[in-house]
Amino acid sequence: MIKKLTLLALMTLAIVMAPEAYGASQKLLPTPELREKTTCNPIGKGAAMSAAARRINGKVISASLNMRARPPVYRVKILTESGRVRHVYVNACNGRLA
Repeated sequence: MIKKLTLLALMTLAIVMAPEAYGASQKLLPTPELREKTTCNPIGKGAAMSAAARRINGKVISASLNMRARPPVYRVKILTESGRVRHVYVNACNGRLA
């Protein structure tokens, strides 16, 4: 009986102490670099249109900012030289085509 109680107490102690042994009790807070990347000041619409125009040969028709997307993106509509309408997505944080 005493062996069973001792074994039960040791198992309970191991279960309670296991998260601390693996560092689970520490709160995982984002580093300052990670926090900066989660928020950004979007580039201007003109910059997004220029980035898209450099990549696709054609005339830029319009651009709109989608702030709900993560990261935010500009949807740029371009009329190509062949008469086809294409949509290009530009990352609003860094200006790169998505």
